[in-house]
Amino acid sequence: MKQKIPSENIAIKINDWYSMIRRNQVTDAEFIKAEIQQELEEMEENQTVLLYYSLIDFRHNLMLKDMKPNDAIDISDSLSSIETKKEDMQNTQVDEMIHYYYWFFKGMYEFKQHHFNTAITCYKIAEKKLASVDSEEEKAEFYYKLSEIYYHLRQNYISMNYATMALDTFKAHETLIEKEIYCYFVIAGNQVDTMKYKDALTTLQSALLEARKTDNNHLIAAAYFNLGNCYFYLKQFSESYEHILKSLSIFKKENSRHIPKALFQLMYVCLKQENDTEALSLYEQGIEQARSINDKSHEAQLNILRKIYLEHGSAEEDFKYLEDKGLYADVEELAFDAAEYYNKIGKLDESVQFYRKTIQAMHMNKKGS
Repeated sequence: MKQKIPSENIAIKINDWYSMIRRNQVTDAEFIKAEIQQELEEMEENQTVLLYYSLIDFRHNLMLKDMKPNDAIDISDSLSSIETKKEDMQNTQVDEMIHYYYWFFKGMYEFKQHHFNTAITCYKIAEKKLASVDSEEEKAEFYYKLSEIYYHLRQNYISMNYATMALDTFKAHETLIEKEIYCYFVIAGNQVDTMKYKDALTTLQSALLEARKTDNNHLIAAAYFNLGNCYFYLKQFSESYEHILKSLSIFKKENSRHIPKALFQLMYVCLKQENDTEALSLYEQGIEQARSINDKSHEAQLNILRKIYLEHGSAEEDFKYLEDKGLYADVEELAFDAAEYYNKIGKLDESVQFYRKTIQAMHMNKKGS
């Protein structure tokens, strides 16, 4: 009779798999996952290790959704599979790390669905179990995710605090340079929100220099995009266009899910430059790309730009979609810019309506956070 593989050996291999996932090493993660799947069939019975495998597999699918959206399975199906095992987690004596992973990964999923309040609730439950986590890298990963969600909720100083906590750990390990750069992106985003644009520019220029030292094209593209976005707020539209165009070129080569976002931002820049012909062309490309990956939020934002700046028509349906999804920060920014634009061209009634929408979005964002 063939001897069963000790479950401890599989658990160690799952640890290695998770380490690759944390670092977005897609190919290596896929390879070791295939090995683990084969070995699970020969493993001695251990429900805790099987639960651990299911959770890391869910995290693997979350990574693929970011890095290779066309290869990713429906992560809602993946979550449903985890949810069916939740009762086993409650009825079985599993360690605190399993519970931590469940709530942490569920929070990440809810964040990707723009369910920010639910995500925060999950993260807070996970944070109570953080004492059971020995890995400093894992703690830093958790702090980074908190910095990310608080940034989206415009809780800028809380976000900066968590980003700095994560950064301190990532900087201490040369192998975590990519994670370090992601922290710089969040810090710069908060600097932009608090109108420290020149500080943000310095942060992002450093991030781009560091990103170029890696072979991570996605990271380099993100650095160019964020720099372009910063130049946009500085009203340096030529520099903004140049950097976002570079990011778009890389995103296209990588078949990235960020293509609609880059096309949206490039369209926005063209509108500021009063280049309506190119703006319309970018709109058409952006809509096609957004629909191809079911990116409804950027589809709505692209429609808002077209309807307001090119047609001077109603974009209420698209604003409502963003509001229903809790994307109040995007509503606030787009509504304020629309109010300023309509004020500039003398459409004062429309301008007042958008100022009101801006205030409502600010209130809802504050209430939600």
